Amino acid sequence: MEEFLGLSSRLTGFDIEELREDDLAPELLAVVLEQVGTETYRRLAVAPDARDEELVAVAEALIRLWYTGSWQGPAGGGGPFLVSPRTYAGALVWRAIDGHAPGTSAPGFGSWAEPAEAAGAGAGRWR
Repeated sequence: MEEFLGLSSRLTGFDIEELREDDLAPELLAVVLEQVGTETYRRLAVAPDARDEELVAVAEALIRLWYTGSWQGPAGGGGPFLVSPRTYAGALVWRAIDGHAPGTSAPGFGSWAEPAEAAGAGAGRWR
């Protein structure tokens, strides 16, 4: 798991501790291994080669997996799929934009009509 977290950290820009927070790594690693196979994953993890188009495609798919919680390719049958509601809710895109996945937090019906609370430095600068 440490190897997967290290690789994921290098690819996503999030540190290993941040990637551990939602405990999604085991589920995401299982998807990667199922979709691309152990051999291809090992090649990417141990000796990535930017000239190897297959490894580049797998790295891009792994980045999208962490950021969206869904598998977009490059290999595997059946096309793109959402891994689970948990991976969707914990996807890195929501941290990157300092938000929450729609339908996953409980601010209450109609909360969008109220002004947002300042989330940090620079919040509300467009008002």
